[in-house]
Amino acid sequence: MLRYISRRTAHSLIALVGLLVLVFFLSRLTGDPAYLYLPLDATEAQRQAFNQMNGFDDPIIVQFLRYLGDLARLDFGMSLSRNVPAMGAALEAFPQTLKLAAIAMGLSFALAVLVGSLAAARPGSIFERLATTSSLAGASAPDFWVAIVAILVFSVSLGLLPTSGTGSALHWVMPIAVLMLRPFGLLTQVVRGS
Repeated sequence: MLRYISRRTAHSLIALVGLLVLVFFLSRLTGDPAYLYLPLDATEAQRQAFNQMNGFDDPIIVQFLRYLGDLARLDFGMSLSRNVPAMGAALEAFPQTLKLAAIAMGLSFALAVLVGSLAAARPGSIFERLATTSSLAGASAPDFWVAIVAILVFSVSLGLLPTSGTGSALHWVMPIAVLMLRPFGLLTQVVRGS
């Protein structure tokens, strides 16, 4: 048992290190951070000052070693967009994230039990086929892609829903709907097959 736990711990640590390396280097592929965080009309001198102040002008290996050192000290740095400690910004958003997840999972569970039970009670019916198709599509669709398409359609093109925020009930519709898709699809398949 101890051998199994130590082997699983070692595999988890290797995966964690791989994830850290991947996140760091993929974030550097998005381009010059100064272009992402500064206004479009920022001068080249302002961009250079921004990069120098945040250490983005250092060689990539130096940046990576600094990143690992900061992580080892549990220093998660500053949020570049809000200019506050990143951990504080994440903890500030955590209650809203938890609320969003709880609502999405609760609705997914209730809807999946209803749809899955009705589909199981009517094998071979049109409803069962529709339930199976929609649940498989929901379970298979990548969340990030569905979210981007939903923003483009419902916010940008149609102007029906806001793109972000938590001000009113309309702000919650799109995130909840997107987060419900995968659990609804998986749970419906489980309920229908039981």
